[in-house]
Amino acid sequence: MTIKNKLTKEIAKIVRSGLKLTKHNATSLPGYIAYKLDKNILDELSKNTKFIFVTGTNGKTMTTHFLVNILKQRYDKVYTNESGSNMVQGIITTLLDNPSNEETIAVLEVDEANLVRIGQNIKPDYVIFTNIFRDQMDRFGEIYNIFAKLMDGMKVMPDAKIIANGDLPIFNYQQMEDYDRSYFGIRDYKNASSDYDLDAEINSDGILCPNCNHVLKYKMNNYSSLGDYSCPNCDFKTPYINYAIDEIIRLEADYSEFKIGEEVYKVSVGGLYNVYNALAALSAAKELGLSYEEIYRGLSSQKNVFGRQENINIDGKNATINLVKNPTGLNQIIDLILLEEEPITLICLLNDNYADGTDVSWIYDSYYEKLSNLDIKDIYASGMRKKDMKRRLEIAEIYDGNINEFDYENEIHNVIKNSKTNNIYILSTYTAMLRLREVLGL
Repeated sequence: MTIKNKLTKEIAKIVRSGLKLTKHNATSLPGYIAYKLDKNILDELSKNTKFIFVTGTNGKTMTTHFLVNILKQRYDKVYTNESGSNMVQGIITTLLDNPSNEETIAVLEVDEANLVRIGQNIKPDYVIFTNIFRDQMDRFGEIYNIFAKLMDGMKVMPDAKIIANGDLPIFNYQQMEDYDRSYFGIRDYKNASSDYDLDAEINSDGILCPNCNHVLKYKMNNYSSLGDYSCPNCDFKTPYINYAIDEIIRLEADYSEFKIGEEVYKVSVGGLYNVYNALAALSAAKELGLSYEEIYRGLSSQKNVFGRQENINIDGKNATINLVKNPTGLNQIIDLILLEEEPITLICLLNDNYADGTDVSWIYDSYYEKLSNLDIKDIYASGMRKKDMKRRLEIAEIYDGNINEFDYENEIHNVIKNSKTNNIYILSTYTAMLRLREVLGL
């Protein structure tokens, strides 16, 4: 380690300590300062470490937490960017305490657009591809642009093995053949067709065959474009699935249970999308040689993480915070809320900062209309684009009363306290969720 490396690390650690003392977020600024001082700092921080990257549009944070919890069953130290700070500066902050003279393991959530940048400094052993859905059109464009970014990232780390969602057609494109890879997927055929004659969910992206442009057909469609697919005109079809869920035993609002071969696994979070996240982590753990018992303990003991079905008690009322950022993710959250049997209060926070995506038209591609099946007693809209949010909810016709606009930064406590139910569901975009947690003291 050079004098410059040592000095940079110490300065970054001092900044981190100062931020923590003043109760500020210490996940990005220390790394930002370190990178400004030493562009090669990641080279030093990543020595003697086995790395697993987790990337993709949705599910990065939850998959990372699942995998870290599994690995902790075997390893004393597992480094991770715990808060989901997945840009270069967040990863540098994560690795500040990583000893260069010890063999360690790290699971890093990596933003799709930054895979090249991180990969130029850190050479991972594995890269998990969770999925690719339309997300932040102003930043990424169509899903094919996101896929191109992932492939550009792999070019600078060609020795890494890809662990990819085999139910997503785009991860079976020819470009993937240049890399060693394993696939995971859900193959619970209880509700499947006898042949490939099903269509993907409405508004799904990436359902054209890359070889002949015919629309793909499905034998089983789990959600969006995920499932067992085949082209009716050529030989493009689902790849061999190395890690397949054979049966989903239970799927509840806060609990899931599934079976792989004779092995039964349980997770204490709800939603089919989280079953995929658990499966992605499980697949990586299998690749690393962890036992069934270690994986079972890690999955079953994992709780919700911030902004992902995060339950908090405020004035005796149960509030559940869910991060929403694109149509597919929001639709899955809506399906999860539909399992609620009691009356609810709905609070929707919509921001359009860069980290959220400045184009908020995606709210019109989401199935808010499904919420009409719930007993909604009151609805509130807030955030920088609260008028747009209110209008979208009015169009959905899910509530007969007035939808109230409010200032969540100053009024959230009163809104929750005066809400008409004890079950509050908060759907929030990224920057609003971060600020909300600060306001609530989380």
